[in-house]
Amino acid sequence: MTRRVLLLIGFVAAAGLVRWQTAATPVATDVALEALPFDVGEWQGRRGTEFGPDVVAALGVDDYVNRAYVADGGRQANVYVGYHRAQEHGSSVHSPLNCMPGSGWELEQVERVAFGAGHVRRVLIRKGAQRLLVVYWYQTATRVEGDEYRARFHAVLDTMRAGRNDAALVRVMVPVAPDPEGEPRAAQQAFELAGLVLPHVDRLLFSRPPIRSMARAD
Repeated sequence: MTRRVLLLIGFVAAAGLVRWQTAATPVATDVALEALPFDVGEWQGRRGTEFGPDVVAALGVDDYVNRAYVADGGRQANVYVGYHRAQEHGSSVHSPLNCMPGSGWELEQVERVAFGAGHVRRVLIRKGAQRLLVVYWYQTATRVEGDEYRARFHAVLDTMRAGRNDAALVRVMVPVAPDPEGEPRAAQQAFELAGLVLPHVDRLLFSRPPIRSMARAD
């Protein structure tokens, strides 16, 4: 193992220790996620299932939106955005890679791919005969990242540098039709919708100076 790798591991460990000993100040915006447009590009949205209090508590979100979107040609998608005003030890953003198997979905393919100026996760999941193409990422004021470990590492740096580590989990799901072109077609649709949603999330949550909460995370 090279000296550079050892130094990097040591830095990550030290940063992690400081991360959980240095509380980030929860921040807020003056706009609710409900302001996410129902019409984006060729997609028209409607309210999806409202989560019960137990689900919201389990997710640990301070605000969320769950939408069903449709477009011409029978295209369908689901968009979920969950916002966390601060991430603390034991209450960071939940990973879909843990939640999806817990809901009975089998992970067929998981990869990190470049998307705009950042990276996202592209995941193919199956439950019986049903298959979904999922694109998700962790969005902050400075980056778009699909990898859980990279996102958590940057949360450490954000806490130390700016005293804040608020983040949104953005997830787009599209059904995969049972034909040879089903998967690439679903991927094209998912990334199209993701590209339309991403700037709205940035505008609503991260484009303006945050409103500092009076309370601090302990």
